[in-house]
Amino acid sequence: MASQDREDPVQELIRQYLPTETLSEARNLVHRFQEGEAFKLYVLRRTWLVIPAGLVILMVSLACAAATVLFLAGGGSWLALPAFVLAPFILIGSLFVQLYVFFSWLESRALAQAFRRRARPAQGAFASWLAKRTGADLGTLPRVPWILAAVVLLAPLAMLTVVAVKVALLLIPLALLTPVLYALFDR
Repeated sequence: MASQDREDPVQELIRQYLPTETLSEARNLVHRFQEGEAFKLYVLRRTWLVIPAGLVILMVSLACAAATVLFLAGGGSWLALPAFVLAPFILIGSLFVQLYVFFSWLESRALAQAFRRRARPAQGAFASWLAKRTGADLGTLPRVPWILAAVVLLAPLAMLTVVAVKVALLLIPLALLTPVLYALFDR
């Protein structure tokens, strides 16, 4: 009997488009935080930096949920119910994506510090410019679950720019600057 060399197409689609791998990685990240002394100690010693970053993450998630409701309900009363049903999923999903990426980034910083080595510098012109000008090293940037991020974070942020431009112009740059400010204060 010949063994199957290829994965079942349905399983391949599930693995590719559902965030099962990301959920598993997030569970592993939580376990590493609970069991790993270096990671936990790093975060606890920087609570004064982690809390403001967490508040920015929470504000972005709340804005994403609200923008989804306002955008869809503005399209007609028949979209109001789906908008309200979708909002908690957007809130939880955007919180999940942001916290996953942020704590993955913190873990790489903690490991670099624990092993007394410099993290691999972030790639790109902006990261190089930032490190040269301010001394803030963003370090190794984490893997982003782009499909999930596009659905629960980027699309709602695009909706936010449509329904509340001033809020978007304040909140999006603040969210993008949060890791930069964190790196500036964490030297």
